[in-house]
Amino acid sequence: MIKVKFLRWLVVLVLVVVGVVVAAVTGSVPPFRNRPHVTPPPPHEQLPTPFDTPAAIQDRAKGIYEGPVGEFLVIPRQVAEFPSCPRPHTLTQKYKDSELYSPVFGENLEVYECANGKIVTVTAYGGAVIGRRYFVGPAKVPFEAPFDRLVLLTVGGHSALAQLPVPGDPASLRLAAIQRFPTSHEPGIMVGIDNTSKTLEEAVALAAQIMGVRP
Repeated sequence: MIKVKFLRWLVVLVLVVVGVVVAAVTGSVPPFRNRPHVTPPPPHEQLPTPFDTPAAIQDRAKGIYEGPVGEFLVIPRQVAEFPSCPRPHTLTQKYKDSELYSPVFGENLEVYECANGKIVTVTAYGGAVIGRRYFVGPAKVPFEAPFDRLVLLTVGGHSALAQLPVPGDPASLRLAAIQRFPTSHEPGIMVGIDNTSKTLEEAVALAAQIMGVRP
């Protein structure tokens, strides 16, 4: 009996010693206890970026505007609603027959048509994203900028809204123009130019060229 008790205490003692060694090696501690204070290593040095300039920091501090601007409704990360486009959506080469197409977009575009044969958007991807699309409801644009970087203007007599570039990032100009407002019998048409390095004047001229109007 004494030998059995001795063996039990010996097993317990071994387990305690093992636990202490593991804690010392791995730094782990039992639950419900605070970890010992460990001074973290110094952070890696970060290379300066255009967004670290005083102008960019001041721009971010202004916050992102959300609300109406002229005939547009600025809602970050939300675009205007598309008209109904039943599935399946299939790749088509007939986009040049659509009123949304412009020769400015070039050739060999990836355009899809709805199950009813309609095309609701034509987009060209390159250095910038340019396109023309149908919309219904409010003219929502997904711009993300302080109010003072949103500029209301007209392009060939059509309402347009520009998001001026982020300070230090000249390739972030965005422009949207309403070529046609939606009615009860047809959707509206909106032109979009995203993330271009063009000047505002050049972007306005491009939007006018897409719509086939004078700037």
